[in-house]
Amino acid sequence: MKILHLFNELKFSGAEIMYVSAAPLFQKLGCKLTVANTSLQLGEYTPAFKTAGYTIIHQYIPHALLRQWKMRKELIQLIKEGGYDVVHIHRSDLRWIMSYCAWRTRCKAVYTTHSVFRSHWYSYPLHFMQRWTAYHLFHCTFQTISDSVDANERNYYHTQTTLIYNWYGSTRFYPATKEEKKQTRLELNIPQDALVIISVGGCSHIKRHHDVIKAMPTILKKYPKAIYLHLGEGNTLEEEKVLAKSLNLNQNVRFYGNQKDVRNFLIASDIYVMPSKFEGISLTTIEAMACNIPAILYNVPGLRDFNKEKECALLIPESTEVLAKSIIELYENPKQQSTLIQNGKEFVDAYFNMEKNARKIFELYTKR
Repeated sequence: MKILHLFNELKFSGAEIMYVSAAPLFQKLGCKLTVANTSLQLGEYTPAFKTAGYTIIHQYIPHALLRQWKMRKELIQLIKEGGYDVVHIHRSDLRWIMSYCAWRTRCKAVYTTHSVFRSHWYSYPLHFMQRWTAYHLFHCTFQTISDSVDANERNYYHTQTTLIYNWYGSTRFYPATKEEKKQTRLELNIPQDALVIISVGGCSHIKRHHDVIKAMPTILKKYPKAIYLHLGEGNTLEEEKVLAKSLNLNQNVRFYGNQKDVRNFLIASDIYVMPSKFEGISLTTIEAMACNIPAILYNVPGLRDFNKEKECALLIPESTEVLAKSIIELYENPKQQSTLIQNGKEFVDAYFNMEKNARKIFELYTKR
């Protein structure tokens, strides 16, 4: 079975990481994997796909629907020449045109909704009709990754979807021993008695790393050795660096960019934070919980999903002041940390198992 994945720019991001990690499972199931980078720029995560056994295509597809329609023959030819059985669409604005092109070639289309998307009032009718026609006329299968995303698609867009949770690699993310944590801090030049906070993810105004930086002066009043490990790159990275410098945090905020071995930084940390405006479901939060790092999350769609059964994370209002206070209070409360760690590990192991969920994706591919 030949699968064509369509991403925007191949970045060091949640969905891309997942499908690289699961490549051996799909290959074991008989899938030949191809990934298309459809942005003008070839993303920095391209080598990881190549190493995992994907064939790489760099096929630019514009964002404007009219321009996409004009190149429909080229896209249909791409599918025909590749002999693909399934076109798996990960870029939201390609949902309609690629569903159409797959239908024209009698190829199965699967579209994954990776986040909680909302339309402007003037664009809602178009987005609704695109979903309706892709599903009912072009027979595209819609898949969602979390309870929040699934509810949004069903209730807001009235789309019929299949809920299959994301996954993480349990061989890459697992708890550390006390000795391993101690050694990792030595390697990263982190004092053993420092309060260490970490965030992992792309830099944008949606991720709001600014809030963590703004919380640091309050935290430092109580814990002068506190360190914030900032992993990730993106559009707002430079302004985040400027903000840290303006608050005299050069020694306390460490910008590491994208890292291959994220676990090393997680297990060196005491508390993981994610102050996003919204998420689909946060893969890095899943990975932090898998490593037994207690999490503080803003109470927003896609993050509140982690507490669907038990308190697996500390959910707080969207406030820099509350964030700073919560970090200090959680650090000083070992009993609460222990509860979050235990519940979080049980939750991610139960819901985000890679082999189980990747097989469910494969079943979507084979279902007619």
